[in-house]
Amino acid sequence: MDATRADPSPSQPTVTDATDQLQADVAAALRSSIVLPPYDEVLRLIATLQGHLAPLIEQAKEHVEQHRPGEAAWYREHRQIDNAGFQLRAGPGNGLASAARRLKNLALTVQQLHRQVHHEEGGLR
Repeated sequence: MDATRADPSPSQPTVTDATDQLQADVAAALRSSIVLPPYDEVLRLIATLQGHLAPLIEQAKEHVEQHRPGEAAWYREHRQIDNAGFQLRAGPGNGLASAARRLKNLALTVQQLHRQVHHEEGGLR
């Protein structure tokens, strides 16, 4: 190992680890099934994805400044940030079916915002 580079400490996840975890959480939320998952699992995944979404919104707000107001990309990214804010504030709904739909919408929003912020890295695989 190069002596000028410090090993990342085991207590601090690397960017790759965080991206891998985000991808795993999105995949778990988007897996299709005929039988809905247990309500507790849906709520847990909603909370987990909201935890991923909050920092992504802040990163996206910084990222959007790369565009000038009036450009199509500026409007598109602001719309995605607004949608992400709504997804972050919205609750799970009144029952399992609505919570499962919210979970899928939230997962797609996390995926989309992650791709927007990390487009130069290729987004989610």
